[in-house]
Amino acid sequence: MAGTHWLVEGKIDPRWPINTRGNIGEVFPEVLTPLSYTLGVLAAEAGWRDSYRRLGILQANDFKNDDPVIIGLYAGYGYLNVSYLRMIGVRAPGSSAEAIDATLFGEGNPPPYVPRKGDKSILSSLKILLNVIKALGTKSEPPVVKDSYRLVADWEAKCPPLDASDETLYAYMAAFPPVFRQVFCNHIYSSSIAAIVSGVLADAARAAGEPGLATHLIGAAGDVLSASYSQELYEIAKLVRASPGLTAAFNSGTSGLYDRLKAMPEAAAFNKQFAAFLATHGHRGPNDWELSSRTWENTPELALVAIDRMRLAEHDLAPAARLTDMEARQKAAVEKVLPYVKFMDKGNVKKAVKALPYWSRAREATRDRAVRSGAKLKGVFRELVRRAAERGGVEDPRMVAMLRFHDELPNYLSDPGSLVPVIRERWALRERFAAVTPPFFINSQDEVPGIEQMEAAQGKTKPKVAVAGDVLKGDGGSAGIARGRARIVLDPSDANGLNPGDILVAPMTDPAWTPLFLPASAVVVNVGALMSHAVIVSRELGIPCVVAVAGATERIADGAMLEVDGTAGTVTVLDAAAAVDIRSDAAQ
Repeated sequence: MAGTHWLVEGKIDPRWPINTRGNIGEVFPEVLTPLSYTLGVLAAEAGWRDSYRRLGILQANDFKNDDPVIIGLYAGYGYLNVSYLRMIGVRAPGSSAEAIDATLFGEGNPPPYVPRKGDKSILSSLKILLNVIKALGTKSEPPVVKDSYRLVADWEAKCPPLDASDETLYAYMAAFPPVFRQVFCNHIYSSSIAAIVSGVLADAARAAGEPGLATHLIGAAGDVLSASYSQELYEIAKLVRASPGLTAAFNSGTSGLYDRLKAMPEAAAFNKQFAAFLATHGHRGPNDWELSSRTWENTPELALVAIDRMRLAEHDLAPAARLTDMEARQKAAVEKVLPYVKFMDKGNVKKAVKALPYWSRAREATRDRAVRSGAKLKGVFRELVRRAAERGGVEDPRMVAMLRFHDELPNYLSDPGSLVPVIRERWALRERFAAVTPPFFINSQDEVPGIEQMEAAQGKTKPKVAVAGDVLKGDGGSAGIARGRARIVLDPSDANGLNPGDILVAPMTDPAWTPLFLPASAVVVNVGALMSHAVIVSRELGIPCVVAVAGATERIADGAMLEVDGTAGTVTVLDAAAAVDIRSDAAQ
């Protein structure tokens, strides 16, 4: 397509043409900067291929060159290559392209898989089979977790002090890609194993004629790192509820709250516990793969917003009570599906139930370490931006991330003012891309739109708002039924309308959203699949979750009364008019 394209953009491989925003919308929800593309995406593509080579999925003739194919950058946004990721199912014995679609993507109805010469490989199948057999026998933490912790600890130890020279700090940033490649390889390896093992259970549920049983079969993994954020923040929120002084401080709003709390003697225990949380988890935040993004450490108010929502709860939000019957439900589901699976597969189903928790935890732990590997780099980058701003540059790290890393950033550090006009021009273009929704699927180079095409299409296909009695269909992610008011939240840092018992309705979620799950009675998201973040965390917290509800944030009115069935994958609108009443009250 003609028109103005983004600053950096890939080329679609005609052999692997189908690309989707599904799944990767959790990882890169926003416009991707040249900084993250150069230091992060290129290394991630290499790490992904390393992982697939290790698993046996990748074959020598799959790609013509090193240009990104698995992780594409088109129309300003990150895409995942459906065509190639389906090879996990095509080449893995007993799996299928459709099983991978359900596990990794789950929504959007991608074009059906069409077999081609070269897709299947006996060598691949044998190597994958050996890996799967080994994975199904897992009885302890997979070694990739320990390896990721070691790699990141070594990398952090090499970080120079922030008072080092510009040249030293820049050199540290330049050394990031090889480290990230290794850590990301571990993450993709554990994620792929988790997807294959969960696929065994999803296939068993489909064989029994009840796909929704997959939510019971998969169950909760226990001690999943991305779910622990909520529970730790909840313990801190209890301190606020118990203290009139802290309650008053939070009642005054979260803007500037971090500094106000540090000056309050009665906040000593709170500040100590919150500091410990930031030391452990401060590297996380919204859009946390983006190397110029905010984190809980550099923008603590992001975490204080979640505490503010939790401290309003009048009942115990700890998930233990909601998980009491999960083991029984899982056991019943296993007994229900076993008569429908082939004799040789019965043992694999039982093994998958036991092995999956280890791989689910490994998936989240290696993901956490991969994000952690960028934390020091983010700090170094922000220090360079701060210095340049004092010499006539711009203060916002996200704007400086519009510069090319290898040539423009060094020039900017030497003479900030010379590139300020370039930065502002590119940021204005970025804001145009950020204001539109990119195509969910792109299937050829000719389909990559320019900004003008996306702006012209914006709003033309806005879905109709659901009314009382409408049933919105998605995919069941976490079992259970809940009723509550819908709260449409588009940004985890702006969730002041979310009250305990509300149903969180979001476009997608990443770990920055996790603390908002705990006060919610259920979660509904526009996109997602069996192994998506929203599903994993909801299971751990024992709340219903429905993913892949297309356009949920636009079709559901804020304040509408909903019933969410996390097994059936349905969202029923019980009372849409309630949204008008709530908005009317707020306006008075």
